[in-house]
Amino acid sequence: MTVLRSACPLNCPDSCGFIVEYSEDKGMQVHGDKEHPLTKGFICSKAQVQAQRVFSAERLRFPLLKEQGTFRRISWNEAYTLFADKIKETLKEVGPWGIFHHYDYGHNGTLRELDRRFFQALGGVTEPRGSMCWGAGFRAQEIDFGGAYANDWTQVTQAKLIILWGRDPAVTNLHMVPHLLEAKKAGATIVVINPVRVKSTDFSADYIQVNPGSDGVLAMGIAHLILREGWLDWEFVRQYVHGLEAFALRAKEYDPERVAQLTGVSVEKQEELAQKMSHTRPVTILSGYGLQRYSGGGNTLRAIDALLALTGNIGKPGAGIQYGYQYHRSYLNQVKLDSSRYQSRTFPHPFLAEEIKMADPPIQLAVVTRSNPLVQQPNSLLWREVWREIPFKVTFDTTLTETARQSDLVLPVTTAFEDEDLIATSWSPILQLTQKIVEPQGEARSEAVIFTELAQRLGRGEDFLYTPEQWLDYVLSPLKEYGITLASLRQGPIRAPYIPEVAWSDLQFKTPSGKIELASEVALAEYGDAVADPLLNHAKEDLQRHQEFSKSEVQAGYPWYLLTPHPHYALHSQFQETEDFHLYIHPQIAEKYYLSTGDRALVETEHGQILAWVSVSEDIHPQTVVIPEGGSVDGFGVNQLLIGKPSDFGESTPYYEARCQLRKWLVD
Repeated sequence: MTVLRSACPLNCPDSCGFIVEYSEDKGMQVHGDKEHPLTKGFICSKAQVQAQRVFSAERLRFPLLKEQGTFRRISWNEAYTLFADKIKETLKEVGPWGIFHHYDYGHNGTLRELDRRFFQALGGVTEPRGSMCWGAGFRAQEIDFGGAYANDWTQVTQAKLIILWGRDPAVTNLHMVPHLLEAKKAGATIVVINPVRVKSTDFSADYIQVNPGSDGVLAMGIAHLILREGWLDWEFVRQYVHGLEAFALRAKEYDPERVAQLTGVSVEKQEELAQKMSHTRPVTILSGYGLQRYSGGGNTLRAIDALLALTGNIGKPGAGIQYGYQYHRSYLNQVKLDSSRYQSRTFPHPFLAEEIKMADPPIQLAVVTRSNPLVQQPNSLLWREVWREIPFKVTFDTTLTETARQSDLVLPVTTAFEDEDLIATSWSPILQLTQKIVEPQGEARSEAVIFTELAQRLGRGEDFLYTPEQWLDYVLSPLKEYGITLASLRQGPIRAPYIPEVAWSDLQFKTPSGKIELASEVALAEYGDAVADPLLNHAKEDLQRHQEFSKSEVQAGYPWYLLTPHPHYALHSQFQETEDFHLYIHPQIAEKYYLSTGDRALVETEHGQILAWVSVSEDIHPQTVVIPEGGSVDGFGVNQLLIGKPSDFGESTPYYEARCQLRKWLVD
């Protein structure tokens, strides 16, 4: 029997440690690593699904070429020859910008980024800019603090007030829950702010239901009250905060009555929150990514950051905001080429389909790695139209995703159990390896091997001189001074010693002023306003809508918010177990449309429509339709209901901007 330590490669905050056992008679068993510093021995269902996928009938095992609408198996030599010829042809006819490379984080392994090195070695191709996931909030934290850094998870146990703002650790961050419960046992108050009564509400002291997209308005309203009452940490603000006067003038516009109209949160509850945040120390906010999936998402995070700055809850044990990490990259060697070596053409994520359709030079060859854009990108109906027009498409994956099904050449890649890679994520201070437990199924190969062999065929071998093991040694080489090597990581996960327990503990912020910037010249240059202002986006429009919502006669248009959060047992379009869409609505909406649990409803936006099975729940916001993200068995995803829109910062994708209408589906 083979027994090795490994790690989860999914783009998830927990980044679990595994103990993997394999024998021919019993197959593969995945257990939690009890010695892992954070996850400590328990894993979620997604880990087990990954292990099952290794040997499943759905697994891609051989290169596939589509001919006359049908895939046939081909050899790797045929696949390499065809792929290399298509690259040469495109480079000759239209240049490197005629190649489109779509990538994301379907696998968090460091060596997976060799895909980008390969296309950079071609001179730079067309690729996405911005983010599908967290770009608006990430850029907001760079503007406010000079970077996105977070406390060690254990710091939450020292907090006295913990706000789960748009975040549901009980579903999306399971291993944070024991720390939250420990904090609660020690006397901390846990508050949930969310449009939906999420699972984490079960262990929280208070639940505040906020109207979707109005979190930034609520934060500014709380700031208004803190400033009005003089509840600031004046000593902290004087020394470490820049732009208080400009921010105070903006916050003055957010009077409690107006905020109550916009957010659905009463004046009394706003006052209670303001008092708790300013009189309880320390305060930790765990912010979710749904907060910034609106066109004003960056300003929302800036407004929440400001609350912690005003109350002095930054750089101290048990205090701060947890959004993401960017520690690891500055301490590790990168596999990507230096930017002076290439010149890519980039299009923003929210408008990729539109930009590709109009691209000049046009896209002749599309390559997809670590992602499934036909399901994951907004405006997926346009994506299908644009995708069909691209002469040749190549997808790297472990299963036949919808994007792979609509491609011409499909290349089978290894799973996390079939090769070795470094996992250093954007949320965890832990460094760990996936280790090779079994030989690759069929003829699957790692991306590192595939791109190395392709580079050699194309005369770019000088940029791919390393084996995968040598690449890992190269990436880790700056950590030798800490005693961290590939050999030491093979013995188990290591907490990165360069990551402090408390973010910003030195209070040396990486902004132009050297302070937390409530008013920012960078924001002014990027957004046209130096101070966070969620009202500059859709809130005025929302106020009118909220007033309309209170009238029972509203019948037409698209009156309901549409939210597409993470499903419990899947991650984006990965590991989808249901064959149909499911929607969740409040009894008030159900009564309006004569819907009951088990019925089917047609969900319609300005951009598309889908059929979904109905579940009625008091937990859902009464003006909201919730459809978990992902795809259905026919290959279409919920994102066919959405169109790309701009975000204020970070060129992020505002997935939560859509409004919808419902109709009961009646079968004759």
